[in-house]
Parts: sequence; C-alpha cells; structure tokens
Amino acid sequence: MNRRLHIIACPSLRSDLLQLAAEVESQIAFRHLENGLHERPAHEMRQALQTAIDQTTDCDAVVVAYGLCSRSVVGVTARDIPVVVPRAHDCIGLMLGSTQRYLGEIASNPGTYFQSAGWLQAVRGGAQPRFTFGPNSNVTREKLAEQYGEEAADYLMEQFKGFTQHYERLAYIATPVADGPKWEAEARAIAAEQKWAFERLDADTGWMRRLLEGDWQESEFLVLEPGQTVVLTADERLIAAASQ
Repeated sequence: MNRRLHIIACPSLRSDLLQLAAEVESQIAFRHLENGLHERPAHEMRQALQTAIDQTTDCDAVVVAYGLCSRSVVGVTARDIPVVVPRAHDCIGLMLGSTQRYLGEIASNPGTYFQSAGWLQAVRGGAQPRFTFGPNSNVTREKLAEQYGEEAADYLMEQFKGFTQHYERLAYIATPVADGPKWEAEARAIAAEQKWAFERLDADTGWMRRLLEGDWQESEFLVLEPGQTVVLTADERLIAAASQ
C-alpha cells in the first residue's frame, strides 16, 4: 500500500528498518531518536516521542517504531495526523516477529539478555550517555567517584553489578543486515566475557515489514485518530486509544 509515512524509530531498529524500507511501496521518512533515552525515566522518552509527533507534518500517518518500553508510549497523543503504535513490549518482540514468540523465549529462558546488530550498533557506534548499564556498561569506579565522590563509588559499583547478575544466556537476534556477522561475533564475545550461554535466534521481519507497508492489523497495531491518546490495558492488547 503506497502511503506517505513518517517513522519515529528506536536507533536499535535503524539498519533493519532502512533495509526493509527499500523493499516496500510506502513513501517513508525516518527520524531516529537518541539511544540514551532508554537509560532515562519513561517520561523523558514520552516527551521526546510527543515532540517528534508534534513536529511532523505532510504525511498520511506517523508511525512510532517503539514498543511499550517501560510504558514510555503511554500518554502519547495524536494531534492532526493519525499515529500508529505497535502492540509490542519492546523492539525485541518486533525483531522476533510476534509477542507470542517473545514471551515464549522469556518463559523458557528467564535469564536472557537479547542483542541484535542494530542494538549493538546503536550502543557501540553512537553517542554514549554518561552511564550505560547491562553487559555493554560503560560504568567505572573512576567515573562514579568523579561524579558522586569516593565514599559512594564502591557502593554504587556493587549496585550496578545487579544489572547483569541474573542473566545466564545471551540471545543474538540475527536480522538480515549486511554487517550482521560482525555484530554476531561481537555478541559472542560479550557472552564469553560474561560467562553466559550464547544462542543465535533467526529474526522474523514480518511485523516490521507490515509496519512500513501500512498493513496495520488491529491485533498488532494501535491506530490513534487525531485527538486520541495511548492508554495502558490489562490484557494482551497492551495498549488502547482514549479520547481526550
């Protein structure tokens, strides 16, 4: 379907969406927000998304290529243009192709840390926030002491270790990007360094493709009409539309 779409996307999906965009009929413009928003309170990402939506004109729809992401999309409002939001917990589900597959991976392997070429690119190649957490953490005692003082540095280092101690497996989602093998090797090295099991999961790009094609099935996407706002639900839909 040939639509004029403005995609506001997570940097971790940049390479995958750009590749898919070349294969669909939609006329697509992209805006990628700062990767460091994931490390900040949800209201900051929500405000960044809303600002980007409010600044968008001259298209048939604004598509938010983010998942629920710690409820960051809850409260986002469509102004004069419809806004489309996938019913995904986060970008991992989008790359795996369905919420069912994502939840299945979590249920069978609760201690899983997910990676992809796009996510590693965003973290390793882009501008870094002052502190990042998880296996790609840039936290050092020296940085903490500089920011918070010597007495707090040791305590904070112990607290930050809690971000990785419950993981046992690194699952690399192999999307069909040109430099995928390079980033898979990077993910394997992280798993070895952390002494985790490594598993390669083949991506299913169907959900992302439908996002770009304008094939917005109700089971996979929420379409906000102008004046409607995203609200949280207590069922498998995750999100719904409410009028202001």
